[in-house]
Amino acid sequence: MDNDLQIGEKIRKQRIKANLTQEKLAEYSDLSINFISKLERGQKKNISILKLNAICRALEISISELLQEESNISLAHLTPSSLQLIHELQMLDRPDCESISQHILLLLDDFKMIYR
Repeated sequence: MDNDLQIGEKIRKQRIKANLTQEKLAEYSDLSINFISKLERGQKKNISILKLNAICRALEISISELLQEESNISLAHLTPSSLQLIHELQMLDRPDCESISQHILLLLDDFKMIYR
């Protein structure tokens, strides 16, 4: 899904999860129904942080919860070492995390070529 549609789609999912109509979300966030509708359909490309905050307050979630990536990873199935690796990566700043992640992926590729 491309990033322009992602925020609107996430808002739509959260609105449905909260059992709200577009009209109620618009009312609770003090925004227009037209704005909410266009945002959810990806026709509204830009949103101010104030409007995003108003929507999140109406949905009773934080902005970070809204923007959080959905993950198909079940943490219950990860080994302790895998969990520790994820934790350690999360503690790094973004450039360091990216650099180390790329190195780990290269090591995994080498491992697959040698042992499989």
